[in-house]
Amino acid sequence: MIGRIRYSRKKGKGELTMSQMGPQTILSAELYEPKGLSRRRLLRRLARLERCLAGRGVGRVILPEGFPYGEALTRLRPVETLPFYRAVADVLARGALEGMGVPENMGRVALSAPWLCPELKGAAERLCPRVRELVIDVPEEGEGFAQWLHGRYGLPVTPTDVKAHVAVAFGPTERSGDGRTLRLYGRKADLNGLTLSAPELALPPDFGQPALALLWEAGCLTREGLKVLDSTTISGQTLAKDGALWYNY
Repeated sequence: MIGRIRYSRKKGKGELTMSQMGPQTILSAELYEPKGLSRRRLLRRLARLERCLAGRGVGRVILPEGFPYGEALTRLRPVETLPFYRAVADVLARGALEGMGVPENMGRVALSAPWLCPELKGAAERLCPRVRELVIDVPEEGEGFAQWLHGRYGLPVTPTDVKAHVAVAFGPTERSGDGRTLRLYGRKADLNGLTLSAPELALPPDFGQPALALLWEAGCLTREGLKVLDSTTISGQTLAKDGALWYNY
């Protein structure tokens, strides 16, 4: 069973509620932290909440965005979103291009990693029929894989020093000068202002990205059902995290 912790800065009395999300049963509990509550008492409340959920068979838990006490959990594992983001890296890259006002068939996407991981290979194959150019930036193996992509899809083999509209990093292999970088590695992914949604599922707004990750695991989501939202798009312009300004055309 999957648990979910709601977080409130108000006073309240905790209670458990059960709901269904696709094939997943969700057991939800509320953690209240009113003004003036000491950290010691708050951590005791969190420990009781954990015991309660774990005692009912919960092993993983959905946490609200920005939950400040995730590292204090000792019995429950937060639902991870990184594997989900890596699996749909092609969707994120296309959403980043759209947010920048760059048509897919004119876009240049760079994919980088310390080694030729399956997620990079999958993203490259799915992007090949859609984008204008791909940059494969992987030590040793990258050039051979780029040649293979060229032979199969006819996409030009682009040198690794060429700058891209969007760079997707699957490891700490930073590229300089690219327009917008998505970092899909480490303890927490950096989507550079992007979020994913599944409009057709009409999920409660407080379920967030971990809920989508669970649905993806369960096979309830497809790439076609995902929509990329871009919080950096303002009045027809997109401001990348590094300060580069891209105009729609």
